[in-house]
Amino acid sequence: MPSSYPSSPTRIHVEAMEWGRKIGTDFWLIPRNEGELTGVTNEPLLSDREWVTTSILWTAGTGADFLDSTDVGTPENFGTDLTGDLLQSPAIFGGYVHTVAVSRILGYTPTRLVVEIAGQFSAATANETRSGFGLTEAGGTAGTDADAMAWIFSDGTNFGLRSAADTDVGALVDNNWNVWRITISSGTVTDAIEWFINGTSQGTIDRQADLWPCSLGMFALTTNRPNIAWAHIWYE
Repeated sequence: MPSSYPSSPTRIHVEAMEWGRKIGTDFWLIPRNEGELTGVTNEPLLSDREWVTTSILWTAGTGADFLDSTDVGTPENFGTDLTGDLLQSPAIFGGYVHTVAVSRILGYTPTRLVVEIAGQFSAATANETRSGFGLTEAGGTAGTDADAMAWIFSDGTNFGLRSAADTDVGALVDNNWNVWRITISSGTVTDAIEWFINGTSQGTIDRQADLWPCSLGMFALTTNRPNIAWAHIWYE
């Protein structure tokens, strides 16, 4: 089982608009409204805050039963429906300098970076290593095969986690809203990245060197369509 949520008394939570501008311990992406993508409200655009939001859709939540895990309906989400749809954050996570700044808040040097995504593949029938969500290498573009650091995808039969150098195969594909977790540990490179679906470990891949800090991203290619209801990235 993955670790529980961090319980340190000193934690600072940063919303997506401020990821590239503030230091914290916990970073949240919450799709609040369409204005973050298109400017139809008075809110700032994510794209004005170092994000890339190419043709990303905002969908309001609907159809769920109250607190019922068996009937989650459609949660509010940022989604994809066309080839080339791209969401990508500033590249700030996992580099030494960012980690040192975080340590000044925590009071200790963190040894793990954890990425948790409430996400779904509304279509997952194709073998597309580019379509999905996860971490992208420094200087790379989300959804580019050679730039993947810890990228969740569907091969049409199974979900998988991949980098540009390693791949692990996990559970059979579905179209459910799942909670995905990726943990990246310091120390040995071998099997340093483990991934989970709804708390169940799916396996590990090796951690790459010289390619940090990373960004969070989502990309859609020809057939498969990933969507994100929220994402939480933290150090522990």
